[in-house]
Amino acid sequence: MQQKKKNEIIAAYGQREAFLSEFNPDTQKIICGTPDVCFFGGAPTLGQLNMTYGENTAIMWLIPQLYNLSEYSGCKDKLEGHSLEMCAGVIAMEFHYLSVTELMLFFHRFKSGRYGRFYGSVDPLVITTSLRDFLRERAAVYDHKESEEREKQYEENRRNAISWEDYCMNTYGEIKPHPLNEQK
Repeated sequence: MQQKKKNEIIAAYGQREAFLSEFNPDTQKIICGTPDVCFFGGAPTLGQLNMTYGENTAIMWLIPQLYNLSEYSGCKDKLEGHSLEMCAGVIAMEFHYLSVTELMLFFHRFKSGRYGRFYGSVDPLVITTSLRDFLRERAAVYDHKESEEREKQYEENRRNAISWEDYCMNTYGEIKPHPLNEQK
C-alpha cells in the first residue's frame, strides 16, 4: 500500500525538488484561495512526504514556510538556525497527519492574524499552540463535510427506497404481510 501511495505522489508532483518548488511559500496565496481544496484536495501529508522522498523531507519543506512566516511577522528577533530546525522537526513529528496544503492554509491564516501574534520575537510555542487552534477549526470543517455527505446519502437512499407493497409485487407478484407486522 505504501509503495502505491509513493508512486501516486511521485506521478502527481515529480521528484522531491519539483515538489518543494511547487509548494513553496510564494504559492500560499494561490493555494489558499480555495480552503476546501486545502482540506480535501488530496495533497500529501508530512508523513507521506517523508515516506516518499526521504526522512527529512517534511522538515525541508517546513523550514521555508516557517522562515517566510518569521520574515512576514516583522519581529526583530526572527526564527532562524537551530530554533527554526527544531520547530520544523516538532511540527513534522507532532502534526505528521496534516497535508501540506492544510499547513499552507494555516500559515496563510496565521499571517492574517487569525491565530495569534508574536511580541518582539518569533516564538515557536506560539506557532505550535496556534496549530492546535487550527486543528479545532479543521475538525469543525471535517465534521461539517461529513454531515453534508450523510445528508446527501440519506436523501439518495430515500429517493431510491420503495414501499413494502412494491417490493412484494416486484418479487412475488402479490402483496405479503410485512415481516415486522407478523404475529408469532
